[in-house]
Amino acid sequence: MTGFPRTLGRRRLGMALGASATLITLPVSARTEDAHSSVHAANTASIPGVINVDGHLPNLAFKMKRVSDDKVVTASAYRGDVVIVYFGFTRCSDTCPLTALNAARLFGLLGKEKSRTRFLFVTVDLDYDTPKRLKDYLANFGPPPYIDGLYGTPTELNAFAKRYGVYFKSPTGSDSADPVSAIQHSDAVYLFGPHGETLAIVNDLGGGHPHLQALAKKIIKLL
Repeated sequence: MTGFPRTLGRRRLGMALGASATLITLPVSARTEDAHSSVHAANTASIPGVINVDGHLPNLAFKMKRVSDDKVVTASAYRGDVVIVYFGFTRCSDTCPLTALNAARLFGLLGKEKSRTRFLFVTVDLDYDTPKRLKDYLANFGPPPYIDGLYGTPTELNAFAKRYGVYFKSPTGSDSADPVSAIQHSDAVYLFGPHGETLAIVNDLGGGHPHLQALAKKIIKLL
């Protein structure tokens, strides 16, 4: 992963990694064995802007702090919900706020199924994005539990990111002349089904013209 040039923009980097995720092949033991996964895959395969990765990435798993209530949570806290996961940082000026804004717009289209859908923003900027800063930032887009943030130790963040092939680089320290512009991260958005199965990568949620109506209809079908 260190071979990516520093000049590669976050948006282009995320799209490159997102597209490559369809080529990932994991051991059978790491794949979802959920009986519902094939049905869910059929429901997501035809969505514009979405890459189906069912069977190629492991089920949702993490241990981090949820900033809305300061509780340490795992994926089991979201069993029964459709979960959308994004890795970003609050000082980002382009795809991060746009992704969160589009997630908020998506919730407005879900009707009663909004109560069973979650958007989780995982910060990769641990030095600056304290739980309070992350909580305050996400309040601009919508209230918890629908939109919430996850904050962890470097070990927890690295484990979560590595599990889904998420690349990030967050230089820190007094010798970092411009840490904000030097932060890099892949901006793929991951869609997980109510049984924790990884269903798809949503490539256009961080863009100006996402297919929100189609995505909302498919999420409703999942529930």
